Order: sequence, then structure tokens, then C-alpha cells
Amino acid sequence: MAFLLKDCMLNAARLPGNWAENPADIAAEILRIPRGNISGCEILAASIDSRKGNPKLLLTLKVSGNVPDTPSGEFAAFEPHSPEIPEKISLHNPLVVGTGPAGIFAALVLAQAGCDPVIIDRGSPVEDRVEAYNRFLQNRRLDMESNLLIGEGGAGTFSDGKLYTGTKDLRSAWVKKIFVECGAPPEILWQKRAHIGSDYLKITACNLRKKIEQLGGRFIFNTHITGLVTGNGVCTGVKSASGEVFEAPAVLLAPGLGGRELIRNILDKVQWSLKPFQIGCRIEHPQQIVDRAMYHMPRPAALGAAEYHLVSRKYSRHSASFCMCPGGEVVNATAWEKHSISNGMSCFARNTQFANSCLISTFMPDEYGSLATVDALLADIERKTFDAGGGDYSLPAQDAVSFLRRENGLKNSRTSAKIGIVPGRIDQIVPDELYKALSSAVKDLDRHIPGFLRQGKFIGVESCVSSPVRIVRDRETMQSSLARLYCAGEGCGLAGGIVSAACDGIACALKMME
Repeated sequence: MAFLLKDCMLNAARLPGNWAENPADIAAEILRIPRGNISGCEILAASIDSRKGNPKLLLTLKVSGNVPDTPSGEFAAFEPHSPEIPEKISLHNPLVVGTGPAGIFAALVLAQAGCDPVIIDRGSPVEDRVEAYNRFLQNRRLDMESNLLIGEGGAGTFSDGKLYTGTKDLRSAWVKKIFVECGAPPEILWQKRAHIGSDYLKITACNLRKKIEQLGGRFIFNTHITGLVTGNGVCTGVKSASGEVFEAPAVLLAPGLGGRELIRNILDKVQWSLKPFQIGCRIEHPQQIVDRAMYHMPRPAALGAAEYHLVSRKYSRHSASFCMCPGGEVVNATAWEKHSISNGMSCFARNTQFANSCLISTFMPDEYGSLATVDALLADIERKTFDAGGGDYSLPAQDAVSFLRRENGLKNSRTSAKIGIVPGRIDQIVPDELYKALSSAVKDLDRHIPGFLRQGKFIGVESCVSSPVRIVRDRETMQSSLARLYCAGEGCGLAGGIVSAACDGIACALKMME
């Protein structure tokens, strides 16, 4: 019989680095019984409480064996909420455009239902994407069809694979279960702030594709979809840049943030609205100052690189940390020639000497009035960032102190960015309102992380945080205003993050089958 040990609080400073390999030893110590009494022990949840004093590890364990006094009652098995596929399905060969989390999970559900979906992506399979990125680092020639924003797995493949989410969709646990089945570390099932890691995501994306193919799905890569095919107010397919037409009984668009051009091309055929969007700058620090600030001591062996999640409300335009990558690296995640866009990524081990995050602020639609004005702003920022980096996709960098003083300054050029950094005036690239918000934020956040201002440096500008466009769709059918066209994910302004985008794609797929 199995029992729960809930919310066990342990001093993380006393635990060995391999504590997760032997949870039964921990359970025996908590219960004060011989280790031999425990026949099995599984970690169900783990989180860190480092608000004061030594950091604490909070564990929930499933324990089986000869346990005399059960502290938390009998264990009830939990099965992740899998999508409920309709019994009778007549949908055959629907089109899915995009292989990010929204597109790929929509395709998986459609394939499981026997719909034999056709999945089209502008970019390359993930194996070729990795090679294209490595070539980019060496020769500085951007492949606009295969880069860190475009290709199998979407942008998330090269940005850590963070899985923490605010979505209350019950299918989120099933999404994580599928990731593990496809090669993601099993720890993501019990870590509170789970991440897959860019190294594992390459494996996971490839195995997801193979799983869908085995179920009858068909992938078409290196095909740039540029618009829709319509007739009598109905979407009947899509067309490519070469003029090729792909007909389908229904189309799901999930092009991600790299699909900026495609989204703009369809706006004359669907209802849409401007929405709030974010712009920010990557800021990098030595990982050790984050560890000491968060854990109140040098990093304990039992814990990974510390992360922070901070909000500053000192200025009228609030700022917050976003996409924090402990033990990570800064990358140039552009999809457009002579444009530079900073981003962050990390492998599962999160073992570099640097921490980075994006400090973002939100801009409202009425500040710019039109999508054309917003697009012009983003393009101008990206071109200025490219030029300030020297025109070879190196990223401009500026000490946070120099940013505040509006002066030249990059005292320490050591960085995680393999693309390279050069001294640059970030303060002259960003909009004035963003400059004021970030200047206020770095001074405020220095109270939480001593050295945040003095040891921080801004690297590039992150203009591809969220879409300024939201495609309008019917709440009941989830169709856009164009019949048989379904839009999902971040690029359509309908999700934010891997798990929420995946759940959005699943929901659209289920509605398509109705």
C-alpha cells in the first residue's frame, strides 16, 4: 500500500547533491524508521523556499512499504487529464502550419484521432536547425528559413523550455507527460519550476515528430506559407511563397512569433485587434551573485542555479523580469536579415557561470495607434541593435551603471553570449519610456539582489517578447471569423509560454474535430 508524505520541509544546506536519486533514504529519515521498511519511494512534487534563513526544500513523496503510522493518508493515483477525442470523426488531412508547442500538440491530438494531419513548417527539422545555428555562429550569415525563431520545435527549442505556467487547463500535466515520453528529463513531472533544457528539447522535438508520423501524420518542412486560400467565406487551404497551394478541410495556424510576416498577410481576411505587448533588454550577471542573494549563502550542493522573478513598481510603467535563464547564455534570436534580437537559453544542467533575464515593460495599443506604427517601432529597434553590434550579429552591450548615466561603458566583456558582444549604447536604442522604466527598475532590484546594478550589463534589445496582434476567435467554436480557420499560440496573440500554447493547440484541435 502506498501513502503520501506531504510538504516535508528539509534544510537544503544539509542535503547531498544526489538527494533525488535516493528519495527512500529521505523518507526513512523523516519517518524515523529503518530504511529496509520502505519498498518504494517516488517524488511527486518539489519546490524551494528561500525567503529567509537557510533555503528549504519542500517535498511531497509517495511512499510504500511497512510504514506504521501513516502521516497523510492513503495515496490516490493521479492520471494526467488526456484530451477527450470524439468517437466519430470525419476530418481527414487537416493542415497545421507551425511546429511550435501549439502546432505540434494540435497535430499530435489530430493524429491520435486518426485524422492524418499534414504539418507544414517554414523551417528545417530540428537536426538541420542545430547545424544552421552553428554555421551562423561561425560565418555570421543568417539563414532566414532556419534559425532560432523558425524551424521544428519553434522558438522554445532554443530558449530553455520553461514549463511553469499560470494556465489552469487540466491538460497541462498531460503535456508534460508527453514530453517525458519523448525524451525530456522525468524531473519535469515533479519540479515546481520545471524546464526541459535546450539540449533535451532537440531530442524531444525530433521524437514528437516521429510519434506523430507513426500515427499517420505527415510533415512538410522548408515550405514558406505566405497566405490563405479562401472561397465563399471559408478557408480552403494555404499557399506558399513559391505559389504552391495546399488544400484542406480545415486549417490551424500556429506560426509562433517568428511568423510575423504570415500573420500580417492574413489580417485582411480575419477579425483581429491590437493588444498590449512587451519590449525589454537582456541583463546578464555572474550566477554567483544571484545564488548568494536567493539562497543567502553560496549555492548548496542539493540545489541548482538560483533564479529570480522580480517586479519593480517604482516607476509609473512597471518592469518585471521575464524568461530568466540561470546558468544560461544570451543569444541573438533574430529571424530577419540585418535585424538583431536578444534572447536567453540554457541547457538542463544550467551550469554556465552567468545568469540572464529580460527586463520588460508593457506598452498599450493606444500609445501607438496602429499596427503599422508598432511594426515600424520594432523594426527600427532591431535594425539599430544590429548596427550597434557592428553589423555582424554581435550584440551591443552596456554596463547597467553606464546605461543609467547615458554614457559609453562596458568594463567587463566576459559573457555567455557565443555570438559575441561589443560596447554599444543601449540607452540610445530603446524608446525613452522604456529607458526610464528600466533605469528605475535596476536601481530598485539592486535592493533585492546586491550587485544587480553594479555588476549587471544590458545585452541587446528583446523586441520579440509577445505579439502586438490578437486574432479574434469564437469562444464556442474557437474558429476565427473566417470559417474553418483556427489560430493558436503566441504568434496569434492567444497564448504565452510552452504549456499554455500547447494546451491552446490541443483545444483548437478538439474543436476542429467537432
